[in-house]
Parts: sequence; structure tokens; C-alpha cells
Amino acid sequence: MADDQRCSSIRLSGPLLKFVTVVFGIAAGYFLTIQSLKIELAAKAETAMVETLDKKLAGFEVILKQGVVNKEEFYRFSKDIEARLTRIEFHLINKSGDQIGDDQSSSGVHRSTGDQPDR
Repeated sequence: MADDQRCSSIRLSGPLLKFVTVVFGIAAGYFLTIQSLKIELAAKAETAMVETLDKKLAGFEVILKQGVVNKEEFYRFSKDIEARLTRIEFHLINKSGDQIGDDQSSSGVHRSTGDQPDR
């Protein structure tokens, strides 16, 4: 009698075991499919990003090739700019604020507002 009960429990667990195995198989297939889709999308996104960066770098290379200056030209340009700024600074130092105000008042421009005086 004990053998009969054990056999009946095995028989009941057999279909149940098959059902559980099928459910786990479907779930595993679903999650593996989702994971493979994620990997494919990531690869496509990475490819698109690499292509975008390649285009930007190619554009940057073209700009560099078109606008490249050599060391001597850059040095000459920087010295020219430095000389201009020095002349402006010298001019501003030599011309005090009073002289600037006198120049504005003699030209008929009001010093605080910049408007013409009433006549």
C-alpha cells in the first residue's frame, strides 16, 4: 500500500515537473531573446557613435589642414598683437581721465549721460 501511494505521487509530480520545466524553458528563452536584442542594439548604437565621431574627426582634420599656421607665423602674429595692446595701454596711460572728460565736454557731449547739452 505504501508503494501505491509513492507511485501515485510520482505520477502526479511527473506532469507537474514537465509543466515547470516547460515554464522555465519559456522564461529562459524569453530572457535570452531580450538580452540578445539588447546586445544587438548596443552594438548598433556603438557603431552609430563611432561613425559620428569619425565624421567629426574628419571635419576637424579638414579644418586643421586648411587653417594650419607654422610656428614663425604664429610667433609673428602674437608679437603684432602684443605690440598693438602695448600701444593701446600706453595711449590710455598718457591720456588721463580729466583729458578724456575735457575732450567730451569740448565736443558738446554731456559727460555722465552722453547726451547733447540743452542750448
